[in-house]
Amino acid sequence: MRWKSYLRYLLRRQGAFRIHSPFVYQLYTQVIQGGDDEALKSLGIESTVTVAEALPRKGDPSVMYVVKGVHENKEKEDFWDTICGCPDVTLTIDLYRKGLFFYREGMEKQDFVLRS
Repeated sequence: MRWKSYLRYLLRRQGAFRIHSPFVYQLYTQVIQGGDDEALKSLGIESTVTVAEALPRKGDPSVMYVVKGVHENKEKEDFWDTICGCPDVTLTIDLYRKGLFFYREGMEKQDFVLRS
């Protein structure tokens, strides 16, 4: 475990009461915390794709992209920072052990660090 990275995560993470986006709130409470994968469909998410090294050039708004181990090492953190800085990626969620990102049309750019 990278202690500095974990400490920074602990200081920045938020719970459900701080989420101002209805989409993220429902994703967090029903899917991430609740484990209800069927709720993905009600959010318009048809599938999940694990991304290991390269950022998809054109993202599908009906896909939830997952990056495992975003704080595992410096290279993974750099990759995660690249994703968070990409203007086409409209939503990122840092859960420490994994990161989620979306290409959602009509949504303002938002970055969340949430308790996992």
